[in-house]
Amino acid sequence: MVEIKGITLPVVLIKVNEGVEESKVFEQLERFLNSKLSEGAYFLVEGGETLAKNIENFLSERKLRNIRKIDVNSEKAVKNRLKVIERHLRSGQKIEHNGDVLVLGNVNRDAQIVATGNIVVMGALRGIAVAGALGDESAVVVALRMEPQQIRIGRKIAILSEEERVSPGYPEIARVEDGAIILERV
Repeated sequence: MVEIKGITLPVVLIKVNEGVEESKVFEQLERFLNSKLSEGAYFLVEGGETLAKNIENFLSERKLRNIRKIDVNSEKAVKNRLKVIERHLRSGQKIEHNGDVLVLGNVNRDAQIVATGNIVVMGALRGIAVAGALGDESAVVVALRMEPQQIRIGRKIAILSEEERVSPGYPEIARVEDGAIILERV
C-alpha cells in the first residue's frame, strides 16, 4: 500500500509498505505530482530502504524538494540530526534539513530555514524560520536577536510587520503555547 498525505503545509509524507509493486508506487506518485496539491511541497519518504531510495531518485529527477526520513533509532540518524551552518544566510538562500539546525551567524530578510526539528540562530533572525515542519508543535525557534518576517512551528504561523518587531536586546525563544506562538526571554 502507498499512502500520500499532507502532514503540514507544505510537507507531504509518502509512506510505502513492504511488498508493494514498484510500478504501482510510481504510477500513483506520477498522478499526485501532476495535481496542484504537489506544487511547492517538500516530500518525506518513509518505507523500505531500496524502494525509498528509488522514490527519492524519482523526486530528484523532477527537481522536487525532498526530505528523507531516517530511522530515529539508528546511529546514523543521531549523527546527522543536527546541521550546523557556519555562515550568515543572505536574502534568497534556503536551508532545508530533517532534524535540528544551528546557524552560527545571521539569517537575513528573505532567507529561509526549514527544519523538522528545532532552529537555533546564534545571531539575528530576520528571515523566515519553519521549525517542526512535519507538524511537531513541540519544536522551538531560538535567536539572540528575534526579528523574524515569519515563524512557523508545526501548523502554527506568526507573521510580524517591521513595526511590530524590534528585538528587546536579549535572546528569545518562540514556542507554541495554548495554540499560539509565543516569545519568551531565554
